[in-house]
Amino acid sequence: MTAEEPQKVKAGERVGPGKYICIDCGRELKVTDAEKDLVKCPSCACEEYQCFPMTHIRPDIKTPEDVLHPPKRK
Repeated sequence: MTAEEPQKVKAGERVGPGKYICIDCGRELKVTDAEKDLVKCPSCACEEYQCFPMTHIRPDIKTPEDVLHPPKRK
């Protein structure tokens, strides 16, 4: 998976922190808990999301290599 190719996840899967975008209506769900069961979309009941892991929130994480070896924070 690269930053340009978000992973797809389904409702009911246990997920980690990150941003989850409904593939039908585009509603964004933010998960901040370490592990949480993903729910159906509250807007349209769709069960599939594009996943943007928490690493995408850090502006210094730009490549898959950065995810494996994150730059030190200043």
